Amino acid sequence: MLNKLKSMAKQAKAKLDNPKLKKMFHGCNTMCQTITEKSCAFISATAKYLHQFGITANMISILGFVIGLLAINFLAMSNFATALICILLNRFCDALDGALARHTKVTEFGIFLDATLDYVFYAGLIFGFALANPYQNAVAASFLLFAFTSSACAMLAYAIVAYKNNSRQKLEITKSPFYLGGFAQGFETFVGMVILCVLPSAFLPIAIILGVLCFIKACSVVITAYYNFVIAQRTPKE
Repeated sequence: MLNKLKSMAKQAKAKLDNPKLKKMFHGCNTMCQTITEKSCAFISATAKYLHQFGITANMISILGFVIGLLAINFLAMSNFATALICILLNRFCDALDGALARHTKVTEFGIFLDATLDYVFYAGLIFGFALANPYQNAVAASFLLFAFTSSACAMLAYAIVAYKNNSRQKLEITKSPFYLGGFAQGFETFVGMVILCVLPSAFLPIAIILGVLCFIKACSVVITAYYNFVIAQRTPKE
């Protein structure tokens, strides 16, 4: 068995060392970097243009939220293509409001509003997928919403105590609770939502995976809180 595993590892390594495969990966990486750079440049230019007309970051946050809520309606009607467009527009507004805020001033209320609307938006998407097919999706959606709430409560409770103590280890509350540092970042979350719209029949396994990640996130926040609020407080300062 061990020899067989070694043989499989060598074969896999040989495939990875294939010049054509390396060239393909390099091309994909270059393309992704180019798309990211052009997207950031476009968002920044759009934010600068809107700023000239007095459009604020909070306006864009609310607009994106309203568009995101429309996705729930389209999900309930099993119109996944239109729902996906609404999700994409919501995420675009989420990036745009941050860029727009940097052209003026990032306010505490703006951070609060952006984070709150994101929480409601993601919870609404879960509800929308449950409405799309209650018989198949209701249990998985309930599990995901349970995990989502657990993660959200842990993050928000940490943020309250960190703000009260003026801690240097404040959590980035502007991010979705689906985000898991080092693994499930924004790209993975975005891909998961896209897959759910493109392959709605795969909601069960994807919901379970996202739910487990949310629970892991909640546990990581609890551990971080214990370290910062208990262990770090006991450590004598130099």
